[in-house]
Amino acid sequence: MAADPEALRAALVENLRAKGCLRSGAIAEAFSTVPRHLFVPDVSVEEAYRNQWIATKRTAGGEVISSSSQPEIMATMLEQLDVQLGHRVLEIGAGTGYNAALLARLVGPTGSVTTVDIDDDIVAAARAHLGVAGVAGVRVVCADGWTGLAAGALYDRIIVTVGAHDISPAWRSALTAGGRLVLPLSLPAVQACVAFAERDGVLESTSVRGCLFMRLRGVAAAPMRPVAVGPDPAPLVWPRGAHAVDGAVTLRLLETPPSELSTDLVVPRTDLYDALVVWLGLQEPTSAWFTAQGRAMAAGLVPAFFDGSDEAVSTFGLFETSGIALLVRGSAPSADKPGADVPIGLRVHGDLDVGVRLRRALLAWDRAGRPGLARLRIRAIPIEHPYEPTAGETVLVRMCTRLVLEWST
Repeated sequence: MAADPEALRAALVENLRAKGCLRSGAIAEAFSTVPRHLFVPDVSVEEAYRNQWIATKRTAGGEVISSSSQPEIMATMLEQLDVQLGHRVLEIGAGTGYNAALLARLVGPTGSVTTVDIDDDIVAAARAHLGVAGVAGVRVVCADGWTGLAAGALYDRIIVTVGAHDISPAWRSALTAGGRLVLPLSLPAVQACVAFAERDGVLESTSVRGCLFMRLRGVAAAPMRPVAVGPDPAPLVWPRGAHAVDGAVTLRLLETPPSELSTDLVVPRTDLYDALVVWLGLQEPTSAWFTAQGRAMAAGLVPAFFDGSDEAVSTFGLFETSGIALLVRGSAPSADKPGADVPIGLRVHGDLDVGVRLRRALLAWDRAGRPGLARLRIRAIPIEHPYEPTAGETVLVRMCTRLVLEWST
């Protein structure tokens, strides 16, 4: 029997409600009405309505560079955006056009949606999908979303659906007074979907949620500089900022017998990325992700700390010339069961003091009440405005913006 798209949409809406990411009646109605399967015609109708992301464009080397985002994160961002009837909305990252169709449903016939993408083939496909779905009120533009906006155009809401390292001055100037900007923002170790409200020239966060998006391409693409640990295929360390990692030194350290340190901490899986790694990334400048995919897993250098798959493993830790300290799963009968809390252990190669410092940072997070992204407050100040941080604030200096971060109590 053929799949019933309407029933599948209704089931997806109930799934999103059960997860707590869908609360608004208007957004639920949009998900119930807009036919996602028409925007991802290369997959089955059943797959189109699963709560999963769908790759839609790859490079010649197989890297995914465009997709239809997971409905769960789409709902989360739409809730953060707080779109109202009659709003003018700008979307950076058209993708399949599906999110623009949801936005068009939310703004209604008196509003408007402009969606921008850097690739002409993606733009052409989004236009075609919107046409097949009968969606009106959406303008699809081929341009670099960082700079390619019509001069003088103003929007009540701006949503960015690709990971950004900074906030474009063009987005600031296009946002109406009191408007809202939602984007996946790169922090030192994670991405966070941040909803910013404009207040007297400063963008202040109203909510912060964990996410993982492909990164912005074009003139503002932030270069990634992974360090291979050994000959290809090799595990990778992902340092950031001024942190330098030597792959050969790292390999020699990892080949030395490790020491094990306990922490007595047991952490819910949901707090590993959205809380624990956030804290470590902000507190420890030599912290970095350590990952292995495919054949690189065979070396056995990367502990499987985070939930992954049969094709990839990852952990997080400190990487220094004298020593390496990695997060590992402590021993517990239920540690590897789905949904089980994770006992935190440390594996140290080389200088034991590096592991002691990582344990100290973990215990400081525990004493602070285990803060996560939901407790993080972010202000985005134009770089040309000087700012002196107060006690408890962390300032991240980007090319166009000073990001002022503080944990709420």
